Amino acid sequence: MHSEFYFEKFRILENPSLLSYFSERLAEKFAPLSPNRVVGPFSGGAILAYDLARILGVKAAYAEKMGHGRVLRRGFDLRGERVVVVDDVYTTGRSLLATAEAVKRAGGEVVALGVMVLRGEVALDVPFFYVLRLQLPSYKPEECPLCAAGVPLRVPGRGST
Repeated sequence: MHSEFYFEKFRILENPSLLSYFSERLAEKFAPLSPNRVVGPFSGGAILAYDLARILGVKAAYAEKMGHGRVLRRGFDLRGERVVVVDDVYTTGRSLLATAEAVKRAGGEVVALGVMVLRGEVALDVPFFYVLRLQLPSYKPEECPLCAAGVPLRVPGRGST
């Protein structure tokens, strides 16, 4: 998705006190669901997953990219576990949903999903929680007014694309 606004999640993730604020708000929502594990996509979601697991007193796991999806490597066995899946920012939900699929393939039951910051629209079949909602305009590349005006897309941290 394209936008004239960029949200740098690492300004939250680099600050343990600020990260804990977001993790604690999510923990309040997840605790009644009695999860055994918190899983996030590597990298930003993994940092949140670890902090949230620490607060909930459960284990964490991390889903790594493989092809167009995510996979749990490193011997994570989630059979019989109640899992919450988290990510840092939800714009399209691609990373969060791919991580949830990886959890299911590893035998885990996804009991809820959550993010620190919600930027997009959500329609999910499990409980979903967020801490902060940013309603900023974003566009499919073919509908982007900046692209139509010839403004080059700049992705901070990745250079231009």
